Amino acid sequence: MLNKFIYSATFFFGLGAVDAQESNDSLKSNLSISGYIETYFNYDFNKPDNHKRPSFIYSHNRSNEISVNLAMIKASYNAERLRSNLALATGSYMNANYTAEEAVWKNVFEANIGYKLLENHNLWIDAGILPSHIGPESAIGLDNISLTRSLAAENSPYFETGAKLSYTTKDGKLYIAALALNGWQRIQLPNSNNGLSFGHQIQYKPIPAILINSSSYFGDEGNDSLRFFHDLYLQVKLTDKLNILTNWDHGIQKQPLIFENYHWWNLGFQTNYALTSSLKLNARIEYFNDNDGVIFGKFNDWGTNILGYSAGLDLDLYKGLIWRTEFKNLKSADNVFFSNNEIYKENSSTLITSLGWRF
Repeated sequence: MLNKFIYSATFFFGLGAVDAQESNDSLKSNLSISGYIETYFNYDFNKPDNHKRPSFIYSHNRSNEISVNLAMIKASYNAERLRSNLALATGSYMNANYTAEEAVWKNVFEANIGYKLLENHNLWIDAGILPSHIGPESAIGLDNISLTRSLAAENSPYFETGAKLSYTTKDGKLYIAALALNGWQRIQLPNSNNGLSFGHQIQYKPIPAILINSSSYFGDEGNDSLRFFHDLYLQVKLTDKLNILTNWDHGIQKQPLIFENYHWWNLGFQTNYALTSSLKLNARIEYFNDNDGVIFGKFNDWGTNILGYSAGLDLDLYKGLIWRTEFKNLKSADNVFFSNNEIYKENSSTLITSLGWRF
């Protein structure tokens, strides 16, 4: 009897050990660790005394000094019906974009979990701190055509907190998502907001080389304003060497007690061309109209508009290590760019170089 008990116990705990080992092996196979770091030097020809770019520039926003735009470490888990991401980060990008957040939230780049609701259909629910559903440009520089971000990307959310229900068709051509959010690029719901905000995203790929995207945001902004924003962009891979990206955004902001809507809109075009497998050229032209002063603020009781263009080159040095350089010019209808001796100018030219590594 005792021998049977010992044998049974040994068999039971042996199975437990096997199950634990299989679970551990499964966790290891589905878990991945990655990271990204981007250093830069941004020479501003206006030489602002405070070493800052304008308040509506959030990435690479330090000037005439060597800085780190983003340094991030990320853990991802991807299984058949479960996925999760946790990423912590620091850098001048984080300092500029997370000023409204408290304590440890200032360094949380991403923190979310997702569950596949149906076994045979690609229907997911994700919740937590997520990458923004608006715009084609990412906070991670190597994901973008140009070194610096466009004015459209800088003045729409990079991240969001909430829940997302998404569906992708089996052929991968259509992606649809509906979102409930804690506001316009926020982790915690601001005290000034009355409730959740909402958004949608639709992506359509008629062929693999073409992507059409429509995204929206609708919700509170500040104490007494309602914001509606729509982003439309088109990505086309014309050849193996040539890519283009064009976007059009339109925003409306309304205060309940004022019978007037305030508008802003922007239009942009970007392209890159691969001269060789390791060398690419890129260019961008953009126009941002904020005559009502919603985004850039008002100067002498008026809003402004900005015309921008840039040109750059990227050199792939070694296994995820890329050196990028870009000349960029922004010209405003008003004197909005801070210079030395506390003088404001209508023109801003910068020459920036960066070293980015994804691992």
